[in-house]
Amino acid sequence: MDQELMMHASMLEKQSQEIEQNLEIIDTQILELEKFQQNIEFFSKSEEKQSISSLGRGVFVKTSLENKDLFVDVGSGIIIKKTPEQTQKTIKTQIENIQQARVQLLAQLEATRSQFQALLQQIETSEKKK
Repeated sequence: MDQELMMHASMLEKQSQEIEQNLEIIDTQILELEKFQQNIEFFSKSEEKQSISSLGRGVFVKTSLENKDLFVDVGSGIIIKKTPEQTQKTIKTQIENIQQARVQLLAQLEATRSQFQALLQQIETSEKKK
C-alpha cells in the first residue's frame, strides 16, 4: 500500500511540474503577444513613410509604405488584409484566450497540489502507525 501511495505521489509531483512548465510557456506567449500589440500600436501611430522589414533569418530590407494595411496569416497559408486596429483586436482576443487557458491551468495545478498534500499526509499517517 505504501508503495502505491509513493508512486501516486510521484505521479502527482510530475504532473505539477508539467503544469508549471506549461504555465511558463503561456506566460511567455502572453508577453510576446503584448509586445507585438505594442509594436502594432506604434506602427499605426507612426507617420513614417519608410520602414525596415524583416525577410527572416536576420535579413532586412528598406521598404516604402503606401498605406498602413497589414497582411495577416490566418492559418493554412491564407493571408488577409487587415487594418492595424483589426489586427490589434485579433491580438487582444488571442491574449484573452491564452489568459483563460492560464486560469484553467492554475486551477488544475492547485487541485494537483492539494491531492499531493493529502497523499503526503496519508503516507505520514500510515508511517506513524507502523
